[in-house]
Amino acid sequence: MNLLNSAILAAKDEEFDPNQVSPGVAGFFAVAVLAAALVLLGFSLVSRLRRGRYRAEVREQIAEELADGADVEAGRDPERGADGSPEQDPGSGGDRRPEQDPGTRG
Repeated sequence: MNLLNSAILAAKDEEFDPNQVSPGVAGFFAVAVLAAALVLLGFSLVSRLRRGRYRAEVREQIAEELADGADVEAGRDPERGADGSPEQDPGSGGDRRPEQDPGTRG
């Protein structure tokens, strides 16, 4: 108990100067480590968000391709209209017969 009492008395004798109080080198390094961790977390967040956006775009493209593939399998040509008739190009000049492959008969 005597040691504790003597430490308290010694602390009371010293004058407290608020201008001399600073976190020191240890405080600087602690703040620097926290700042570096924050920057690294920011980069990680941006890359994860970008990766998620790209994956969503790829899923949409795959869904569109699968939908087009289902139309072809069902006998509907994705190049034709909803009723199965060929879509008319305004400058095409009417309904034209498709060209036949020279290797086929008909």
